[in-house]
Parts: sequence; structure tokens; C-alpha cells
Amino acid sequence: MKAVFEEFEKILAGRITSDIVARDIENSRAVFIVLSQNVQDIPHTRDWVVWEAGVAASGNKDIWVFEPISQLGRISVVIPYLKHYVIFDTSDDWFGYIRRIIESYDDSHVLPTVLVTGFAGAALGGNLGAAVGTLTGIIISDRLRERPAGIEVECCECNNIYSIHIPQGLSTFRCPVCNAYLEVRL
Repeated sequence: MKAVFEEFEKILAGRITSDIVARDIENSRAVFIVLSQNVQDIPHTRDWVVWEAGVAASGNKDIWVFEPISQLGRISVVIPYLKHYVIFDTSDDWFGYIRRIIESYDDSHVLPTVLVTGFAGAALGGNLGAAVGTLTGIIISDRLRERPAGIEVECCECNNIYSIHIPQGLSTFRCPVCNAYLEVRL
């Protein structure tokens, strides 16, 4: 897994172009957007973030939008395409939760696990054993990196469907697509 940060200063210096940013998004499995007061207040940054989300959506990438609970109600940036909306706190529990999300996209463990279980299966039972061992390795690998699912919601204003990940006790949140304020009813 490799994090890619393309900063505004590099764009101004000509070291990063929109083609490079688009290529990096195309080569990714997911895009993580962190909305903050800075994104809200700097029009150029806001425009780039929304453009990047559009590029990711056209490539059918998982788009995760993160927003700090401390800034809830002060951010109105809309992201028309997303799969997950995470309102997070700056606690160790939330950082662990976010780490699980990020690590769930790291598939560097799959090949070693598949190879080990495949070889073990082959040693025990020939081709059928290898196939069962490989399948077991894939299942074990996926379970080790299980991605938090959140709660699927449909906005009653814009009808977009996405999953929310919110702190316990939070009952109201904004729709990151249309800015309507919604209430969680479980």
C-alpha cells in the first residue's frame, strides 16, 4: 500500500499535473478525502478535491469522505460521489477504526498467505488440496483485513445511497452529497 500526496505547491512548480493526479487515482483502489476547514476555506483546494472525487468516481474507485466531528456544521463541501462517509473523533479508538479501513485496502499479505496455504494443501492432498488450501488462504486473508461496513443510508433529499460511520450517540449528520441535515433512526 502506498499513500500518495500531491500538494498544491508541487502543482504550482509544475512537478505535478492533472494528468499525473488522474493516473495516480486510476492506479489506486480507493480514494480517501479528508474534509476540513482548510478545504472549505481555500477555493482552489476545494475545487481540486471535488475534481479528484469525480476522477475517482469515473474509475469506479471506492471513495471515502472523512470529516472531523469537531468541525461538524462548519463544512459544506459536497462530494457528489462517495461510498462511505466517516465522521470521526480524534480518539485512539477512532484512529484505530480509520487504520482498519486503510489497512483493508492493503493486499500485500494476500500472495504470501495464498502461497503458504496453497503449498500446505498441495502437500496434504495434491491438486485438490492445493485448490482448497489456496481458497482457504484467500478467505483467511480477507477476514484478517475485513473492511468496516458502516450503516447504509439513503438521503431523503437527494436519494444517494452510501454508508455512514459515525460516533456513538451522534444522531444528526449532513449529507455530503446535498448538504441536507439528516437524522439517524436505528
